[in-house]
Amino acid sequence: MNDWAGGELTDSALLAYAVVEHPAFRSAAELDRIDPTVLSAGEQVDLLVVLEEQRRWFEAAQLRVLAAIQAGDTSKLGLGQEAVSLALQLPLRTAQTRLAQADTLVRELPTTLAAVSSGSISAAHADVLAEAVWRMPADKPELPAALEAAVLPDVLAVGCVTVPQLRRRVRRAALALDPSTAEQRHQLAVADRRVDYHPGEDGMASLTAHLPAPEAQLLYTRLTAAAGLLPAEDPRSLDQQRADLLVDGLLSGLPDDALPTVQGRRPAIQITVSADTLLGLDDQPAHLTGYGPITAQQARRLAAEESGTWRRLLTDPDTGALLDISQHRYRPPQRLRDYLAARDDSCAF
Repeated sequence: MNDWAGGELTDSALLAYAVVEHPAFRSAAELDRIDPTVLSAGEQVDLLVVLEEQRRWFEAAQLRVLAAIQAGDTSKLGLGQEAVSLALQLPLRTAQTRLAQADTLVRELPTTLAAVSSGSISAAHADVLAEAVWRMPADKPELPAALEAAVLPDVLAVGCVTVPQLRRRVRRAALALDPSTAEQRHQLAVADRRVDYHPGEDGMASLTAHLPAPEAQLLYTRLTAAAGLLPAEDPRSLDQQRADLLVDGLLSGLPDDALPTVQGRRPAIQITVSADTLLGLDDQPAHLTGYGPITAQQARRLAAEESGTWRRLLTDPDTGALLDISQHRYRPPQRLRDYLAARDDSCAF
């Protein structure tokens, strides 16, 4: 907190001091009376923190009300969601999602909800954990509490974790807690790979590809590397260059040996996986650079690809911090490729 004692304080400054230093002295009316323009920059930030804490407290209170509405709705038509939609001026589908998230937080993630109420995390952070719980199997009721225990202590200790950062932590924790279900979900998702066409305005359209993460990452990396072949005076932005190269590549081909190197190497994807996981001794998640955690089986299949090369990394067993990286790359022997192929039955790609 800032030093509020120096100099003559205005009524707004005195009131701001009270609500910052004495949490019990907070109410909507008192906060509304504070004029932020008479506060110093540091005092404004302090007040901003207080307002954010208050907002999160109200979010938690609203979640508890939503959960009560969800639990008390005995109508066959689900009229509770209609009432919420009208009361909060939300689309019906959004109201349904809000009710489901609130119900999950109250019943299965009480520690997470308490963190929202205390102002430590926002409702958006809590939604990340709720959505992860929805993907967990119903026959493993111990997993939600295990997910909270694996993620929340570190997040609360750091005190400043964005929603995307939390999503990566939650995804990795969920993979580690239930690798078999994660792999099943991945296989179902692979079966849903597709390319979609969406007509747009102004003579434009969108072409989206839903792909396994390693292939998508490799395509993007190659397009970025290919842009490096273009003249420096090319007036197009990097996004425009990638878009044009995608069209050129699909229509005429984009050979790998024609691409420039990136940081001294040909465009490629990088996967970090422990030796124990690679050999099937455990199923801890691997890490795909540029994407995040992937399942152990997915990493083992990619390791068995003939085009892959390996490099030894030495990490701290407690923190996972990188201690040393080998300068030598090598291709795994055929015996090990055969072992991985036999263990995982067949390559999914």
